[in-house]
Amino acid sequence: MSRRRPFTVSPSLSHRLNMAALALVCLIVVTGGAVRLTGSGLGCSDWPECSVGHLTPALQFHGLVEFGNRLVTVVLTIVVAAAFVAALFRSPRRRDLTYLSGGLVVGILAQAVLGGIVVYTKLNPYLVMVHFFATMVLLVNAVVLVHRSTRDYRPGAARLLIPRPLLRLFYGVLGLLAVVIAAGTAATGAGPLAGESSGQQVAKRIPVSLRDLAELHASLVMLLVGLTIGLIVGLHMADVPERVRRAARMFLVVMVAQAAVGYTQYFTHLPALLVEVHLLGVTILVVGAVQCFLACTFHAPEAQPVPEVLERAEAGVPIGAR
Repeated sequence: MSRRRPFTVSPSLSHRLNMAALALVCLIVVTGGAVRLTGSGLGCSDWPECSVGHLTPALQFHGLVEFGNRLVTVVLTIVVAAAFVAALFRSPRRRDLTYLSGGLVVGILAQAVLGGIVVYTKLNPYLVMVHFFATMVLLVNAVVLVHRSTRDYRPGAARLLIPRPLLRLFYGVLGLLAVVIAAGTAATGAGPLAGESSGQQVAKRIPVSLRDLAELHASLVMLLVGLTIGLIVGLHMADVPERVRRAARMFLVVMVAQAAVGYTQYFTHLPALLVEVHLLGVTILVVGAVQCFLACTFHAPEAQPVPEVLERAEAGVPIGAR
């Protein structure tokens, strides 16, 4: 008797769903930033409804912006759920992809609950910080999922392309990047762009000088740039593939551009549009950092079984049988 599953999902379809999930996670960062920067954080004052007794907002700007962000979240939830189902029925089955796509499902649900708490606490800045940082964790998860979905990650299949001391240095770069993002988020929490619809100065702010937090953030950025330059010098002195060096150089270029935007927005008194560009830059920087790190280890493309052979194997028929 054949124990064939009711249906299977091809690796290419599963990969496309993972790519869509990654794109939507990036989009949710940008739309979430737009909510805060336009002062629409309480455009929908209730959750999951927009207002008490009304699922959708009235035709007014702040409500439409906030509701639009919620719609993106709904689409993201659907796509992530589809990616998880695809991982469950993927042929060949990959446990690592199932765990990663399941992590996205859990993360999105947790973010939805946290978003509701943020609304009910009238945009508490500390919870807003946690909400943003959790989105960055989701972004890392999505990048890793996309990367692994087309590569062979069986035990023993990896080959490290850079010396281990440089790998440890890269761990330091990634750790410092996380600290830099946390410091930048804290600076935002102390700044004037509170994101509340009835006036951006109304929502509670972090009781620390914006200038002090901005200077701390800038100092950490300079340290990060210096550490990354040291990593790139080490990569060029070591015997590593050019694609790894190129990925590290691109990572540095994005980092420097992001730093330039950050300094410009501070000295121009935080124009909302430039802050939104800075948020987009953070998203690109995190994606680039993870991709650069993953490029340091070689995994061959996943071998795709011939459909007929796979079908016979699933039916329990020996390969050589006629």
